[in-house]
Amino acid sequence: MDLSPRRRPLLDSSSLDSGSLTSLDSSVFCSEGEGEPLALGDCLTVNVGGSRFVLSQQALSCFPHTRLGKLAVVVASYRRLGALAAAPSPLELCDDANPVDNEYFFDRSSQAFRYVLHYYRTGRLHVMEQLCALSFLQEIQYWGIDELSIDSCCRDRYFRRKELSETLDFKKDTDDQESQHESEQDFSQGPCPTVRQKLWDILEKPGSSTAARIFGVISIIFVAVSIVNMALMSAELSWLNLQLLEILEYVCISWFTGEFILRFLCVKDRCRFLRKVPNIIDLLAILPFYITLLVESLSGSHTTQELEN
Repeated sequence: MDLSPRRRPLLDSSSLDSGSLTSLDSSVFCSEGEGEPLALGDCLTVNVGGSRFVLSQQALSCFPHTRLGKLAVVVASYRRLGALAAAPSPLELCDDANPVDNEYFFDRSSQAFRYVLHYYRTGRLHVMEQLCALSFLQEIQYWGIDELSIDSCCRDRYFRRKELSETLDFKKDTDDQESQHESEQDFSQGPCPTVRQKLWDILEKPGSSTAARIFGVISIIFVAVSIVNMALMSAELSWLNLQLLEILEYVCISWFTGEFILRFLCVKDRCRFLRKVPNIIDLLAILPFYITLLVESLSGSHTTQELEN
């Protein structure tokens, strides 16, 4: 009889009634029984998430690097040598144990455990599609199985999903850190901490007060007016009052500049403030106006008109 890890049976079927057996992937290898625990000699009962599986200790011991393989070795030592054995306690490998009935409890997913059982039976690990890659990785790591044991049919898809999950988790953590940093601005250091705190709430938290809501509405109006004004100035229609449009542009830019300066003065970490993408965009929207004014003052209106074009 071939006792290699790929062929060794996990269940001593001669000791069980056929009615107590269940199958997975068309291969019977575990038991989910009801009622009294089964005494199977060289078998142990594993209770995972409320589902009971009767497994062969000899087959599990062929995978000594895994949690159940270690448990099988420890249980065998206790049977031979008793409680005074030098081996570690089974409770170091499971959540609870009933040594009398040789049953060991694990607070894990019984559905994911079926894929672990398939690995013990065949030496090949397949991926549970219902779990995200990182959750499946946590499950197999708990049972002491390396992700490199995943079979070739699932490997590429698993690692792609894992990479995507890690990327999304990293982005979420980064966004959470940014949000936490913004919500936990330290205004105690520096001048006028109370004033800076109130200004920051008005500028960055539109729902924090009535003043903040009013300020938010005014900011939206200025943005809309600025966009319409820019479009009209670019149209160069003969009937437009260009002087009025220029005045509107000055007013809008003054508002945006004042808002940017106030936000800059409120924060503690100003270098971090300037590195943030929204603030860079705001700055790039304001700077061309002042560059145009500077060029106009140095070179005259004709050169300025060419620069604007």
